[in-house]
Amino acid sequence: MKKKITYKIEEDSLGKVKVPKDALYGAQTQRAIDNFKISGEPFPPVFLQALALIKASCALANKEFGLLTPKKSQAIYKSAMDICNNIDKYYNQFPIDIFQTGSGTSTNMNMNEVIANMASKTLKSKVHPNDDVNMSQSSNDVIPSTIIISSWLSSQHLDDAIQVMLNSLRVRAKKTNVIKSARTHLMDAVPVNFSEEIMNWYGMILDSLVLEFHPTSLPIGGTAVGTGINAPKDFGNKVCKNLNKILKIKSGFDAIHTYRYISSQNHILELSGRYLVLASALTKISNDLRWYNSGPISGLGEITLKPLQPGSSIMPGKINPVIPEAVLMAMAQVTGNHTTINIACTSGNFQLNTMLPVIALNILESANLLENSLLALSKVIDTFKVNVKKIQSNVEKNPIIATKLNEIIGYDLTAKIVKEAYKSNKSIIDIAEKMTDFSKSELRKLLDPKKLV
Repeated sequence: MKKKITYKIEEDSLGKVKVPKDALYGAQTQRAIDNFKISGEPFPPVFLQALALIKASCALANKEFGLLTPKKSQAIYKSAMDICNNIDKYYNQFPIDIFQTGSGTSTNMNMNEVIANMASKTLKSKVHPNDDVNMSQSSNDVIPSTIIISSWLSSQHLDDAIQVMLNSLRVRAKKTNVIKSARTHLMDAVPVNFSEEIMNWYGMILDSLVLEFHPTSLPIGGTAVGTGINAPKDFGNKVCKNLNKILKIKSGFDAIHTYRYISSQNHILELSGRYLVLASALTKISNDLRWYNSGPISGLGEITLKPLQPGSSIMPGKINPVIPEAVLMAMAQVTGNHTTINIACTSGNFQLNTMLPVIALNILESANLLENSLLALSKVIDTFKVNVKKIQSNVEKNPIIATKLNEIIGYDLTAKIVKEAYKSNKSIIDIAEKMTDFSKSELRKLLDPKKLV
């Protein structure tokens, strides 16, 4: 039986609104819930944590300027930090759809109302969501600042995941000293050491390090358009100092570029570009793993991925490369997110970008997908089995090892040897023995795969 919802009446500048009785939010949040029924997807928790951190820091700054009493400032600060530190407990109080007003005003007011309600209960007197919690602020500087902080928080976890992957690749390369056939155009090429191929993956991931994304500036204090109207002079830097203390950042944020970071989100587009590079690297590695694992009979079969689950509902015994395939889909999503961010970043007019919520959603989703994909794929790197006999057999049959003969007998004769080996399905050494003056033992020395790497 569905629980019956009871309501209370809340009021804002447009009039009275029915709000669920147990809700911590008020009228403006409820209007947004009613208006924006687009995706059913609210902001991710890390964004709301960052938003709460800003509200806490602003409350302290407003006290320093003598605009809030110490008691009221402390009540707002404690309420905001409670939300930040216990977001799972309060997450259902922030239900507004991502696809809302382009400045994110609805979510800013949602946070203001929840904090005001909690602080009012603590003080047992009225704390106003606009006049007190949102004092010296505008959604137009708060939401862009929140995007930067939440992106920074997410990038910390992502860099940790990158380090896990780098360690897995480094260890795996040391354990995988096997000469195998390289491939170009999906065709056999000269031999390569498998460890070098793995270190190539390592280099691709290393190039993708986000390196603690940390734009040193927040637009907080710029209020509506960057001018700082209705905020004390230097308010933004006071907020940043408080924020840096809370986050324990030594070389932290300051408040410059207020105009730029309110009207433009190109700094987030740049971060998304770095994520796109990492997505490209993970796509390449995942596809390589799938190809090398293909078979087991009619494919390459050079490695065997750890079996994780049955691969087919109809074909018994079939095992699929499920983690690489999951990562490939996640990387397709990251690529799509970048396109969305690119479009959104070009869609601001004059003093404000009006696609802030969708920029926040996509940059944070990309960070989360990349982090989890790195951790999942690291386990694949750690556990795949190298099928040494199959690899050695492929190398021995590979006519391209004749490339070494170019510098001794010339390209044309070498090409004839390769073509004859293909045609007769015989080894290069057998054909070269017939078509050159070299003995079989001499050819084995010349064409030793270890010497060709």
